[in-house]
Amino acid sequence: MRRLIAPASYVQGRDVLSNADSFAALSADRALLLGGETALSTAESDLRSGLEAAGIDVVAVERGVDTCTFDRIDELVERVETARANLVVGVGGGVALDTAKAVSERSGTELAIVATIASTDAPCSSVSVVYDADGGFDEYVHRRRNPELVLVDTAIVAEAPERFLRYGLGDAFATRFEAETVAGSWNGTHAGGVPTDAASTLARRSFRNVADHGPAALAAVRRDAVTPAVERIVETNTLLSGVGFESGGLAAAHAFGKGFSRVGAKAPHGLTIAFATIAQLVLEDRDADVLEEALRVAGSVGIDNALSELGIDADLEAVATESCRDDTTMSNEPMDVTPSMAADALATADELLEEI
Repeated sequence: MRRLIAPASYVQGRDVLSNADSFAALSADRALLLGGETALSTAESDLRSGLEAAGIDVVAVERGVDTCTFDRIDELVERVETARANLVVGVGGGVALDTAKAVSERSGTELAIVATIASTDAPCSSVSVVYDADGGFDEYVHRRRNPELVLVDTAIVAEAPERFLRYGLGDAFATRFEAETVAGSWNGTHAGGVPTDAASTLARRSFRNVADHGPAALAAVRRDAVTPAVERIVETNTLLSGVGFESGGLAAAHAFGKGFSRVGAKAPHGLTIAFATIAQLVLEDRDADVLEEALRVAGSVGIDNALSELGIDADLEAVATESCRDDTTMSNEPMDVTPSMAADALATADELLEEI
């Protein structure tokens, strides 16, 4: 079975938050907003204007959402029920948005995602990554459907620090290679089927856009500018990579990412995934020209970090062991990957990236 899943509506552009038409996909009328302090301070005023113009009342606001744990999710579900909200609006980056998805799923509300940075491909997906009290990976929560609405105001994204866009480029960088692996092995995706041609096409386009438009987009956001390159890369990091990973599939790169998380590595997700993508290409013995292109593109957008540059001083054998556990996407590789094979691929990737 082939299956593709995606948000019901995706709206991107300058000043879209205050536009009533942006919310046309929603039928709810009572919203709880949740997000980090910085994100809400940036977006709340325009967001309230747009919601109110669309006939949606803001009945509660939860600020300072900076952890996605089951305890925090349970607290917020109670807040939704007390406020009698039928819409959860998550505002911010990965943690706040993952929290919003899980809260919406548990409370049975509609969900709107307002991404204020383009640092991951999580906004469009149905997946939440839940962490334990120590900040380590706990488990995934899957919402039964993707968000009813994803909103991205590119003026807000462009004003955020450049590093966030770079992190998103790291996540998008992996999408093509993981989707190719899953398509070749005919294994399943987060969408619950084998990849469609549409998902594979989006995954390939993600890498091409990183290569063609990434450097110009990074240059623009250093000056808080919104240019066509910024629009393309925000869409790439958010929509193309989001649908591409969820319906195209994940493989060794995100398995390695989970391994790093489980041993306590604190480097940004996108930069860790970019490193892990090179390790995946080594593991799969990809053609030399594919590996060389990947290394070149990584260097062009500044995601060519060796472990020492990421501040990771991890036991690669431990990372490899965690990466090969049954609950990772390492099983989507076309061969049985042992911890020793995984550790050797990680060590080789580190050497290649040290040489750049």
